[in-house]
Amino acid sequence: MKRTLLTIFASALLLSAATAAALVRYEEPKPKGFSSATLTGYADYPPFGFKDRRNFYSLFQPLLDELQRDTGVRIDYDLYSRDIDDWAQLVRSGQVDFMVGAYYQTETFRGLYLLYPAPIHNPITVFMLPNRIDEVKTTEDLKKLKGVRLSKEIFSDFVERQADMLDLITVDTPYAMFEKLFTKQVDYILTSYYFGLYEAIKLGLRYQIAPAKQSLWRIPMFVAVAKTSRHREILSKRLTRYLNNKQIIEQIQQKLEQMIAEAEEKYNGTVPPTFGVENMPENTKEDLTPSTKAPDWVKQTDIPKDALLPADSAAPFEAVSEPLSPAPSTDAPNS
Repeated sequence: MKRTLLTIFASALLLSAATAAALVRYEEPKPKGFSSATLTGYADYPPFGFKDRRNFYSLFQPLLDELQRDTGVRIDYDLYSRDIDDWAQLVRSGQVDFMVGAYYQTETFRGLYLLYPAPIHNPITVFMLPNRIDEVKTTEDLKKLKGVRLSKEIFSDFVERQADMLDLITVDTPYAMFEKLFTKQVDYILTSYYFGLYEAIKLGLRYQIAPAKQSLWRIPMFVAVAKTSRHREILSKRLTRYLNNKQIIEQIQQKLEQMIAEAEEKYNGTVPPTFGVENMPENTKEDLTPSTKAPDWVKQTDIPKDALLPADSAAPFEAVSEPLSPAPSTDAPNS
């Protein structure tokens, strides 16, 4: 009996040791020579990325946090270049290791190593005055109207070609963009739903514009690695793993909702601009003067998870996703 107990005890010890060894082998060691990596991306395109005083806020933060926890790497941010073309060139040259928010088959991002899948899409839509949104139900209806877009908004080459078929003027500031709409110089705003909503909140115009129910185009936003980066292999492997982790993707969605909610709290009570409407003739300024009261069609509940597009705010558009070729491009990692 005693010998039997000793045998069982010894077997249990061996099993425990084997299990522990297996667990140790499963945990990857911290990569050597990977103490820091340089990142760039949108620095003035909320909520995708923006600077506020000395802080940088990114929609992709859950992905970056996982990289730091997993590898112990320090991420240095290069956000001092003037525009996205400069940032992409820094990655292309290898001066910066990776970036977030690159577009597929777009000249600006040519030569970058795109990692699949894209963690989020940038939905491009239109904002109109609520009393006019029912006039537009398809993209063909837009071609009969005049629109405005912001010069700093970067679309993919595919979407740029579609936008070229519309009657659009370009302005340099969000204020000027909304002013054109409220003074009836244009019929609609062409913008990213996320960015346009964020800028409307900042100006106190959240409840005075009506976004379309569905996006016109949904642009995949990729993480891209420099082909000449000495950390290319480790970045590509680790980041691709995270991009296929459902929990991390859900965290990015939650981060998006959090950033919109924080903006609403921060700018709550902002007095919206009148855009000179008070000086316009009485018969032209109906429904133009902004107010801070939410109209009936706005649901003041959780933001919908389906690309944050409101479920009942406007008439539907024909939803057209940006096409991706079935085979990866030359800039995409091989499977």
